[in-house]
Amino acid sequence: MVKAQFRRGHATPRRSRRAGSSRRRRHRLGATSSGSGFKIMSPQFMRRVKNRPALRRRGYLHAMIRPLVVAGVVAALLYGAQYGYQQALTSPALSIQSVRLHQVPNMLIEPVRARLQPAYGQNLLALNLVALRESIEELPAVRSAAVRRVLPSGLVVSVAAREPKVRVVGERTSYVIDGQSVVLDTFDRRRSRLPEIRLLDGGTLQSEPGQRLTQDPVHGGGLVAALAVVDWLAQSDGALPKTVNHVRIDDTGVVLVAARLEIIVGDARNMDSKIAAVRSLLHASPPTEPSTIDARYTDMLVVRALLRETE
Repeated sequence: MVKAQFRRGHATPRRSRRAGSSRRRRHRLGATSSGSGFKIMSPQFMRRVKNRPALRRRGYLHAMIRPLVVAGVVAALLYGAQYGYQQALTSPALSIQSVRLHQVPNMLIEPVRARLQPAYGQNLLALNLVALRESIEELPAVRSAAVRRVLPSGLVVSVAAREPKVRVVGERTSYVIDGQSVVLDTFDRRRSRLPEIRLLDGGTLQSEPGQRLTQDPVHGGGLVAALAVVDWLAQSDGALPKTVNHVRIDDTGVVLVAARLEIIVGDARNMDSKIAAVRSLLHASPPTEPSTIDARYTDMLVVRALLRETE
């Protein structure tokens, strides 16, 4: 059965002359739609380009317009950013006017402010934050520091301080050190009494703030052992039946000094076994006079009378 639109005499709609002209023009130029809003070159146009130099030059020009525009925009943005940065480096509005100290201990406020004094008036963007941070960390009592910018004209400085842990007493010098044996030049007297390590006969110590006291050529090894014993005492939770007044370093090693009693432990090895043996001895037969207990060998404790009273 023949459809009505194909029967003889049936009138079919004719396209307008303008539509035909537009279609022929697009076909002549070779521009067809890709469906995504961009125009592509048809095969017919490419065949014509090979034979017509004018169309070939026009195709090259159209292909280069977009990359040239993109390159120009990128270059303009880069130049504008560089120009703006150079202007900001010399702008008085970005000069440092205020510095805020965040989480800085009271004993370090003045030393840190002294290290920050050269930064006032400098440009915020041109300031070398790494050098400023390293300058603050040179303070012996500072473990770490952080410096950050706050636009338009401020700095925020935070400091982690070293905590005083032990007081080491020598013949003519006395040093306060932290857990890493770093000598501190600032110490808050309002803190509670620190554990004390004394040297036999007031041995001489030579050190400076910021240096590690365990690097002392004579007493360094003994101080390492004494610090380990102090750590054990802090965690022992009353394992000793007597209160330790101080820790002494002599030719026998580390000695715990209590009232009317000295306990020679030598070093921090097997401290649990050593103190357990001493505790059993004191429970079985507590000494009635000042005595010394040599607990360096847990299988054999030696008890002898002291020749002089301990301090």
